[in-house]
Amino acid sequence: AVIGSSVVAVELAQAFARLGSQVTVLARSTLFFREDPAIGAAVTDAFRAEGIAVLEHTQASQVAYQDGEFVLTTAQGELRADKLLIATGRSPNTRSLNLEAAGVTVNPQGAIVVDDGLRTSAPDIYAAGDCTDQPQFVYVAAAGGTRAAVNMTGGEAALDLTAMPAVVFTDPQVATVGL
Repeated sequence: AVIGSSVVAVELAQAFARLGSQVTVLARSTLFFREDPAIGAAVTDAFRAEGIAVLEHTQASQVAYQDGEFVLTTAQGELRADKLLIATGRSPNTRSLNLEAAGVTVNPQGAIVVDDGLRTSAPDIYAAGDCTDQPQFVYVAAAGGTRAAVNMTGGEAALDLTAMPAVVFTDPQVATVGL
């Protein structure tokens, strides 16, 4: 079973299914609920055609491990699975770093706040990637890291995310740009 409908959840759900696992996805809303509804519907249909069960508007209110299997309690009843992936999103693991002592501002989720030059609120401290308040995609991290390196060595480069592409590696693939 996979709890979540994040990019990681849907990519791994399909990969596990194609490797021979019987997969059920529990989605609190629908797949790709932030996108045009047709996108989520197309991927959901493709998943179901492959034998992946997609339970929309479903949350596990309780998870237990009994007799060698996970038991997920939902409003629709119990679901049993021998393996469980919880992929409900990520948050930066910065709390133990005491960044405030260095003058670095973090948001309530623990993400380091940066400007378009990847500068933090502290002089000469830059941040890029999943520890920041930027979208958590590898290409955003790579672009941010490159620009941070340019800026910390005296250059001036900005990370412009106004037309940021996003790709989800499912089949069918999902790609968006801009709004």
